[in-house]
Amino acid sequence: MKKIVTLLSILIVTTSIFAQKGKVTSALSYKESGNLEKAYQTILIALDSTNERSTKSIVWPRAWEVKGEILQEIFRMGKKNIVDEPLFICLDSYKKAIELDEKGRFEKTTLVNLTFLQTDLSNYAITAYEADKFDVALQCFEKFMEISNLPIMNKTGAEVIDTAIIYNAGLAAYKDENWDKAIEYFKKSAKNKYNGAVSYYYTFKSFQEKKDTLNSINILKESFEAYPDNETIIVELINFYIATGKANDAIQYIDLAIAKQPDNVSYYTAKGSTLERLNREDEAIEVYKAAIEKDKTQFTSYYNLGVIFYNRGVNKLNEASQLPPNENEKFDAKMTEGKDNLKQALPYIERAYELDDSEVAILESLRQIYYRLQMTEKYDAINEKIQSINK
Repeated sequence: MKKIVTLLSILIVTTSIFAQKGKVTSALSYKESGNLEKAYQTILIALDSTNERSTKSIVWPRAWEVKGEILQEIFRMGKKNIVDEPLFICLDSYKKAIELDEKGRFEKTTLVNLTFLQTDLSNYAITAYEADKFDVALQCFEKFMEISNLPIMNKTGAEVIDTAIIYNAGLAAYKDENWDKAIEYFKKSAKNKYNGAVSYYYTFKSFQEKKDTLNSINILKESFEAYPDNETIIVELINFYIATGKANDAIQYIDLAIAKQPDNVSYYTAKGSTLERLNREDEAIEVYKAAIEKDKTQFTSYYNLGVIFYNRGVNKLNEASQLPPNENEKFDAKMTEGKDNLKQALPYIERAYELDDSEVAILESLRQIYYRLQMTEKYDAINEKIQSINK
């Protein structure tokens, strides 16, 4: 009688085990027939850690593989109300299957599933990115890289570097305003020379968004060493040094930019305005004149030149007006010098006005010059124009 009881106990336990493994088979059948909701519910029962009957199926690698396969099918069929982000849970399922599959009995199947999962993640990343779901796109790229570096996929142990995926992860992170991850991936992309100058640029911009001045300039210098001919990097260095009040450093890089692109007038005007900040007006004048020689239609150089001479003239006239009445010689000298400066300013300001007549400040400067130089007809014309604008 004892033997019969023992046999019955074994039979009950065995039946229970096979019943749960049968759940896995049923889940797979539901998947194949397109009933994905039922398939997912069934596999969850087989992998329910609170269910005593699941003690054997929950440690069966194939059960976790089937869960992953069901989740992938849910994604592919676009089923929205079964589970959130099925691909992300899917990877966890395959990783659990690998962990349990100590003898490698299901390795081939898992390899195939993981390869297809990378394709699904790549496609989902593109869809998410285009829908402005940048955080989701970032997770897709990160999980793609994680799969590439799983021991089952990468037998060498050396890190797999997929430069395109790394760069795209950086871009998704940048769009998501996840500055730390953007820096991590763009630095890695730049290190591996993928879109090198652009990767450096986005690293710099991410540091700037973090208000990290020290790392901003360090990465700019590093990028300049790697890509000394890249105009964007040079311009960023110039702008950075100008913005931080380091005009001498800015001029150093402007000169490099001019040497590489001698016909780019914007570099000349940038140098001229930077020299003005350093009170090196005579040098600035020569740079602006050089810019005009390069391009006679460039407004900024004419205007800045005119303003330099105009301010000099006004200052001299003001100095003359403040002299004591008995210092006639000094008064006449300063008045003459002031008017000479205004005469020098006039052709540049007039030309600037020809190029852009929308600047009211230019009209006001011209009125003052015409008045000081007693150019009555021109003064009356410009004065009338200013009054018509102010009506």
